[in-house]
Amino acid sequence: MPNWAFGTVEITGMREGMRSFIERFITSDEPSTIPGKRFFARSFIQWKREECINKAMMIFKGAPADAKATYSLEVEFAWSAYSCIINGYPQRNGKECITLAEACVEDQVSVVIRTSEPGLGFEEHIAGDEAGNVNYAESEMSTYKCCHCGETMCLASFEDPEDQDCPECGECGFELCKEE
Repeated sequence: MPNWAFGTVEITGMREGMRSFIERFITSDEPSTIPGKRFFARSFIQWKREECINKAMMIFKGAPADAKATYSLEVEFAWSAYSCIINGYPQRNGKECITLAEACVEDQVSVVIRTSEPGLGFEEHIAGDEAGNVNYAESEMSTYKCCHCGETMCLASFEDPEDQDCPECGECGFELCKEE
């Protein structure tokens, strides 16, 4: 059973590019990928494909045909986003999988991806542009302590510790642990 990196993928592009990029994720549809279309290895959205695409296309309502827009969706990556869409699984799965750089060029979109992998305590920040340039950064998540019971957990820099529910006591609110 792999660890999972959970995060958001923010896509900026025109209608067809955004549609194509979303179609590259694995879904619960049957089939889970589009036959003949290169997809992101081990990268999952939990919605039906058309439901996700319809939500994304709503942001273009009333916009000119050449308009660009930004849409965010939640994605789960097996192990890490890096190994699923940058280097690792795409190269091992050859012709059927695509890298983030290739997808950004083919679909003419730019993306910002932020993930957290709480099991191993790391977070990722990835940015890709329409020219296929990809920047990747990984860092350790900080440890926070529940303000009510003292339970500790790791949180990513983009998560608000005040909004987190404690898995131990169910209360809300964490504070950063001071290093000794």
